[in-house]
Amino acid sequence: MTTIRTLAPAVLAASLFTVSATASAGFVVTYEAAGVTNTTASFTPADPGAPDGQAIVGVERFDAVPTGVHASHVSNFGGNGHGISGTYQNLNVIAANQYGGATGDDRYAVAGISATTSYSIDFNKDLTYFGYWLSALDAGNQVSFYNGDTWLYSFTPTNVLALVADKPEYFGNPISPRVGQNDDEPYVFLNFFATDDTRFDRIVFAQTVSTAGYESDNHTVGIWEEQSGTEVPPSQVPEPGTLLLMGAALAAAGAVRRRG
Repeated sequence: MTTIRTLAPAVLAASLFTVSATASAGFVVTYEAAGVTNTTASFTPADPGAPDGQAIVGVERFDAVPTGVHASHVSNFGGNGHGISGTYQNLNVIAANQYGGATGDDRYAVAGISATTSYSIDFNKDLTYFGYWLSALDAGNQVSFYNGDTWLYSFTPTNVLALVADKPEYFGNPISPRVGQNDDEPYVFLNFFATDDTRFDRIVFAQTVSTAGYESDNHTVGIWEEQSGTEVPPSQVPEPGTLLLMGAALAAAGAVRRRG
């Protein structure tokens, strides 16, 4: 297991298409193997000596959430999170298509596509882990972590491109019946591990290009015990010029195609 560390706040604000192999202190970000739509991390047991399957982790798959924009949606993350709940605000849920849906026949969350610009999740307790299947990456996709009103960390399109730009197996929808569709955009499961006593209780998904979308599924929350996933070693991080070209391509794709 290796990690990717991302941009400092001032640099992050300066340019969408700048990348660094150094992350803000307090978070480790990894990615799962191509085609994997759930985390392979392990989680702290709910009680000492609890049997397997009773760890502090839960997943919101959106399958039972009606399609459309929801001013408020409270999730218990499948009822398996041992008391973790989250209130989604301004959540848009749509049916699976070439841009998202982790099983190919379900629903997923999206910001953008001319319907919303962002949505937030407020948790009832401090957490150390969040993961999700990011599909059809676009320019303008950004996820941010907070503790109360204090911003902790953000992750952008260039950070994702730094992970998978040289790995063609991550491009295109990997889920039947749409395997290979939309092959110019990455699909990848991301893990965010809070470290060094960092804790978060709020997440915001934002999409700054309104006609594009920030698609995600299988929102996973918990208290992590052992990290999983892979890092891009600094020597393999793409050059900024490569990311600029790929970022421009993502922006162009988002500008000419309305999602939905």
